[in-house]
Amino acid sequence: MGYRALIILTLFLLLQGCEKQSSPPIKLAINPWPGYEFLYLADKKGFFKDVGLNIQLLQLVSLADTQRAYTKGQVDGLASTLIEAVQAQPLGGKPLKIVLIPDYSNGGDVIISAPGITEVKQLKGKRVGAEIASLGIYVLERALSKAGLTLADVSLVNIEQAQGEKAMQDAHIDAFVSYPPVSVTLLRNEGYQKIFGSDEIPREIIDTVSFSEEIIDKNPDLVEKFRQAWQMALEYANSNKDESYQLMAQREGISKVEFIATLDDLIILDIEEQGRLFEEGDDLQRAVIDVCKTMVHVKSIEVDCNSYPDIIYRKNK
Repeated sequence: MGYRALIILTLFLLLQGCEKQSSPPIKLAINPWPGYEFLYLADKKGFFKDVGLNIQLLQLVSLADTQRAYTKGQVDGLASTLIEAVQAQPLGGKPLKIVLIPDYSNGGDVIISAPGITEVKQLKGKRVGAEIASLGIYVLERALSKAGLTLADVSLVNIEQAQGEKAMQDAHIDAFVSYPPVSVTLLRNEGYQKIFGSDEIPREIIDTVSFSEEIIDKNPDLVEKFRQAWQMALEYANSNKDESYQLMAQREGISKVEFIATLDDLIILDIEEQGRLFEEGDDLQRAVIDVCKTMVHVKSIEVDCNSYPDIIYRKNK
């Protein structure tokens, strides 16, 4: 081989090596929610890089936004409740797998009412704002059901989180299905009160992180490394509470005291608890089917829930 040919081959191999090292980022859509802040902490502190992942978090405004980003193919995964994960494929998204359960909402998801309304049964005939294509409709349906009402008993108004406070202040709606940080700022208003919380439907509101099956197949160690980074963030926050909570609270736009209070309404799951949940995954998949049936009932999706695909990541399957 000639000298020039050898140089050209060497340069080619070097370029090939660089291309492999600079793999495109894995894009994860995410919206404001205290439980997801630990993912931002992992990013801020470089834990994703430490475990060898190139994760790009895309900040969006609401759960509906993250779902749309995924179904449109703009991202590789989404942080969402189980509701959006279940809806994703029926709404046109790529087949996905749930790989992490950051938390259970144990009071974090709420219905907030205007002055004069003190309980859910008083919502009959009232205008209630909610993200109709997302978590909001599920929370509202469960709250009404427990009060002996149905969705037909209220006037539904499709309002996403960013517009909820103004809609309440303008008396456009009488109550709003919300979650932190929006619910925190809403409850600062005199006379507004919480009339329902997800602690009344324990372990039904499950927060998830999902990635497309395609990106998992391309990155076989993605799930394990992602969970490692999650655990690193939890441990860092536990050892550096003041710094971590202040950082996460600032991102949420609330005070550190308010942020800590929101964590009291969540059950955060560490890597050991993740392992137990995903070891078999059958309980999670049963929750998937239950959510599917509710979303079909409220006409959010049209599928046969009894044959809904298994969307729980199982290591050896």
